[in-house]
Order: sequence, then structure tokens, then C-alpha cells
Amino acid sequence: MTTPQDQQNPPAYQQPAPSYQQPMAKASSGLAIAALVVGIVAFLMGLLPVGGIIVGIVAVVLGIIALVKKQSKAMGVTGLVLGTIGLISSIVVTIIAGAVTGAIVDEIDKQSQVTVEGDADAGTRDNPVALGTAINGKDWTVTINSFDAASTQAVLDANPLNEAPAEGMVYAVVNATYTYTGEDSSIPALVTIAYVTSDGTVITSADGFAVAPEPTLGLDELYNGGSVTGNTVLLIPEAADGVLRVTPGLLAKEIFVATK
Repeated sequence: MTTPQDQQNPPAYQQPAPSYQQPMAKASSGLAIAALVVGIVAFLMGLLPVGGIIVGIVAVVLGIIALVKKQSKAMGVTGLVLGTIGLISSIVVTIIAGAVTGAIVDEIDKQSQVTVEGDADAGTRDNPVALGTAINGKDWTVTINSFDAASTQAVLDANPLNEAPAEGMVYAVVNATYTYTGEDSSIPALVTIAYVTSDGTVITSADGFAVAPEPTLGLDELYNGGSVTGNTVLLIPEAADGVLRVTPGLLAKEIFVATK
């Protein structure tokens, strides 16, 4: 029953509470971005052996995961494609580099091989080969015909520009024969002769330049089978009791030759 008081004071109107809808979270693109960045790096490293393979694999994996997680398709696919290109390119470069490296190593090994007549174990400082022994490298055969440690006067007479050795030093003359056995042509300058003293000091012709008595070992170009015989000069200690070190080629193994 409604009283007069209720009619005077009607119930207050309550406005319905506004509905609030939570905004949808934006999908993350972190993996897709990472795939794109790593893919670009892999593409740039495609011409590098090994490194491009590693980075390319990472880019491919990131690209696949980004696509599975439905992240940015454009960035994911781009990273995947660039990573694949870098991966394949690096694999090809790695194979080529391996083949080239193997060929270079084989050639160096061939160039370093040296044999001597007689005792196969001879040719060390402790067991030098005798004078007159043929030393066979890949491209050169060298024979030390003689060694004369008392050649100071002969060297001084050979050229007026040759200076007298300092006290305690003498000029030694080495007579050698070089025969070229390689392909095409080459010059004797690729063969080196040095003197190693008993205390291990190495003396080369550059340590005391002098013109050798005729015939000299010059820069004559030789073809296969060509041979030259001549003299070279070494400035050595007067009391030295050493051995000669012969290198029959640029990369050839050293062979030691007795001086007596």
C-alpha cells in the first residue's frame, strides 16, 4: 500500500554502470624482428665460409618459429628467405674454400719435399751430407761442389769494390751447381745457401755483400733441364767450424752440408 509519504518521495533512479571492455593485447613480433635482422646478417655473410652457415641456420629457425607463433608474416618470411640464401651461399663457399685450401696444402707439401743421395737420414746439422751430394727438391737439384774458407784474397782480387773483412772474419767461397727440374722456367735466386756456425748463428750472403770470383751464380733464367755452376761468397768467422744450409727452392726443406 502506497502512503502519501511514498508518493512524495519516489525511489531514486539508478543509472546502469557503463560496461568496460578490456582492449585486446597487440601480438608480439619479437621473434619475427629477430628473424629479419639475423636473416640480413646471414645474407651479408653468405660469401664467408662456416660463419654464414651458423648465422643462416639461426635465421631459418627464428623465421620458422615466428611463423608458427603467427607473428609478423612479412618479417618472418623475409628473415627465413634471407637466412636460407645466406646458408646455401656459405655452404658452397665453404666447400670451394676447403678444396682450394687442400690444394694449396698439397702443393706446399710437394714443394717442401727434399731427398738426398745415399743415407736418407742424412742432411741434419748433426749428420750433414758430404760435399758433392745431390740435393733434390721439387724444382731444383743442388750440388755443393766445394767450400773454401780461405778465399779472402781471391774475393778481394775479384772486384776492386769488395772491402776487406773485419778482424776475425774471412771470405769463404762456395761453388755449386743448380739444375732446374720444374715446369716452365725459374731463376737460381730461389735457391739459398747459408752458413751455420757451431753455436747456431746463421750467416747469409746479405750479411757481408761481396762480388764472387768468376763464374758467379747470377739471375740466369733456366728451363727444365737447364743447369748453371758458379760461386757465391759468405763472410764467416775465421775460427768458425760450421756447416752449410741449402734450401733447394722457396718452400723446400733445409738440408745441411758438411764443409770438410
